[in-house]
Amino acid sequence: MRSAFISVIGFLLAHNTIAEHSHNINEITVQAYPPVSQISTLSNTGSNTGLFATPDSAELLRAIPGASFNGNGAITGIAQYRGLFGDRIAVSLDSSPALTGGPNAMDTPLSYAPASLLKELSVHRGIAPVSAAQESIGGHVSAHFDRGSFNNGRQMQLSGFANSRFGDNGNQSASNLQLVAANKQHKVALLASYDEGDSSEAGDNLLLTGSQYQRSRTDLSYGLQSGVTNADFHIGQMDISNTGTPALAMDITSVETDLAGFNLSTEINDIKVVANLAWTDVVHSMDNHSLRQAPMMTMDYRTNLATADNLSWTFKAVLPINQASLTLGTDGNLADHNSVISNPENGMFKLVNFNQVERNSLGIFAELEGQLASRWNYEAGVRFNQIDLLAGDVSAAGMMAMMGSNANALAAAFNGQDRDISHNNTDLVIKLSRAINANTSFNIDIGIKNRAPSYQELFLWLPLPITAGLADGRSYIGNTQLDSETAKEINLAISHSNGDFSIAPQIFYRRINDYIQGTATMNMTANMVSNMMSGAPALMHNNVDAEIYGLDANWSYSINSSWSVDGLFSYVRGKRTDVADNLYRIAPANNRISLHYSPASFEQKLQLSIESHIYAKQGKIASFNGESESAGYGLINLAGQWSVNKNLQIQAGVANLFDRLAVNHLSGRNRALGSDIALSAGIPDTGRNLYIALQINW
Repeated sequence: MRSAFISVIGFLLAHNTIAEHSHNINEITVQAYPPVSQISTLSNTGSNTGLFATPDSAELLRAIPGASFNGNGAITGIAQYRGLFGDRIAVSLDSSPALTGGPNAMDTPLSYAPASLLKELSVHRGIAPVSAAQESIGGHVSAHFDRGSFNNGRQMQLSGFANSRFGDNGNQSASNLQLVAANKQHKVALLASYDEGDSSEAGDNLLLTGSQYQRSRTDLSYGLQSGVTNADFHIGQMDISNTGTPALAMDITSVETDLAGFNLSTEINDIKVVANLAWTDVVHSMDNHSLRQAPMMTMDYRTNLATADNLSWTFKAVLPINQASLTLGTDGNLADHNSVISNPENGMFKLVNFNQVERNSLGIFAELEGQLASRWNYEAGVRFNQIDLLAGDVSAAGMMAMMGSNANALAAAFNGQDRDISHNNTDLVIKLSRAINANTSFNIDIGIKNRAPSYQELFLWLPLPITAGLADGRSYIGNTQLDSETAKEINLAISHSNGDFSIAPQIFYRRINDYIQGTATMNMTANMVSNMMSGAPALMHNNVDAEIYGLDANWSYSINSSWSVDGLFSYVRGKRTDVADNLYRIAPANNRISLHYSPASFEQKLQLSIESHIYAKQGKIASFNGESESAGYGLINLAGQWSVNKNLQIQAGVANLFDRLAVNHLSGRNRALGSDIALSAGIPDTGRNLYIALQINW
C-alpha cells in the first residue's frame, strides 16, 4: 500500500504529553542524542502496540527530515535520504545488514520489516559514523523489531498485543500478533504478521493495476539478561506472493526467505563488547504474465528465478580512555547471488543472467569519542573496507536469429573478461558538537565515504532493465572497469529547544567523484539487442561526477495542554558536474504540517489530527534517463485514536481526504498493461482511503 495510510503518520507525531497521560499510544518522536551523533527515530512506545498505519516501513521515512522512499510497488519502497537511494543507503535489521535477494530490489531491505512489528526505525541525520555500517555513502537506516521486554520478577509473565486494520481502498487489511513470555532473566517472543490488498484506486477512481500484495512474516526469539550481559537469538521467515511491482518489468510471484540472527552485549573489565551474527537465504520468483496483462505473443513470456544468501557479522569493543572512549571493530558480509530467466512457454529459452556471483566485504574500523578542553565534543572515526566481487560464466539459449547471435556474442565477451574484482576503500568521519547555551547546540560533520559497485553494475552482461530498483525503464549493461564512488561531505546543524518549541535545521553539501550511473554506450552489439527488446539503445554503468546539496529541518510547538503542532521541511538538489544534467529521481521540496488536538475532557485518551503535506513541482530532471517533470500537489489527511482503556484502542482516519490525483516524483513509471494509468506515466499515490484499526493489549 503505497500511501493509503499516510495520514496516521501525522497523528503519530503527537506531542510528548500524550505519553505522559496515556498508555499504549503509538508515538513517533524525533530525537537528537547529544553530544555528537544525531539520530531521528520513529519509535513505538507504550506497550509497543505496533499500529503503524502502513505495511511499507519505507513509507514511514516521510516523517524524517531529508528522508523519503522510492515506490515501485505496494511493499517495495526503497529508502531515500538526501537524494541517494538503493545500494547507497545502508539498511540494517536488528543491527545486521539487510539482504536484497532479487536483482531488481523487489524484496527491498525494509520489506522484511513490516511496520506493525517494528519497535523503532532510525536514521542518522547528517553523516553516519563509520561504526554504523560498512558502506553508508548515502546514510544509514536501522530497523529494530519489537520483541517485548523483560520484567522484574522471577515468574514468567505473558504480555503482548493483537491488532487488525482494514482500509476500503483496495480492501487492504492487516493482522498482527505479539506474544511474549518473560521474567527478569529470560524472554521468549513470537511475532506474526499477515497483510494483503487488492489493486487499489488512485484519485479520480483510476484503477492501479498491479498494486495488490500479500505478505506474511513470523519471528521467534529468545533473550537472556544477566548482569551486564544481554543476548538474544532469533529465527524468522517471510513469504511474499502475488504482489505487483508495476514500475518494473515483472511482478513478484513469490519470495521465500529464512532468517536467523544472534546479538550479544556484555562487559569485560570495563570494556564493552558487542557482537552480531546474521544469516539470510532468499528464493525469489517473478514473471511478466501472472499478475498483469500478459504479452500478446507467448515468445515474450518471462519468468525469473533468483536466489541469494548472506552471512554477516560485527564484533566491536568499546574501551574507556581517560575521559574518552575508543571503539575498535571488525565486520563482514559474504553474499551470493544467482538469477536465471526462462520462458514457461518455451523450454529451450534460458538466460543465465547472474551465475555464482559473490560480493564479499570485510571491514575494520576505529572510532574515538570524547571532549576537548574548549568544550567541543568530538567523534573521529576511520574505516578500511575490502570488497571482493566474482562472477561465473553466463549463457543464452533459445533466442531467435540475430537476437540469439548478438546475445551469444555478449555472453562470450563477458566470459572472456577478468571477473575477479577487488576494491579497497578508506572512510573518514569527524564530528564536532558544542552547546551554545542551555537550549541550543551546534554540530559540524565532515567526512569521506566510499561505495564499491554493486554486482548488477559490474556483471549485467545483457542489456536489461535490471538496476536494483532504479526503475527508469531503460536497459543497462554492466561495466567491470568501474571505480568506487567517493563522496566528500560537510553537514552543519543547529538544535534548539526551550520546552514548548523545538527546531533542528541542517544544511549539507556532498561532492561525489566517480558517481555510478548509466551513460550512452558505444557497444554496438548491446545497442542492437536493446533496440530490438525495448526500442531504445542501452545505457552502460560508468563513472561520472556529481554533487548533492540541500537543507532540511523538523520542528514542534506545544500550544497548550490540548493543542500542538509540528512539521518538517526538506529540500535537496542533485546534479552532475561533468555535464549539464541532473540526477535521477530526486525528491522535490516538500513541507508537512500536522495539527493535533487532545480534549482535556477525555483525559488525553482521545487524539485527533489533521495533516497537510505539500510537494513542489520537480523540474530538475535527468535527461539521460528520459525523466519527466512532475507537478506539485498537496494532500490533506485526517486521523484519530481513542484509548478506550489500557487494553483496548481504536484508530480511524481518512487518507487523501479530497481524493486528489497525485503523482509523487519518487514513484516509478508504469510498465503494466491493463491499468487506467498509461504506460510510462508516473504511478499515482493511492486515492481516498477510509480505514479503521482495532488493537487489544494484555
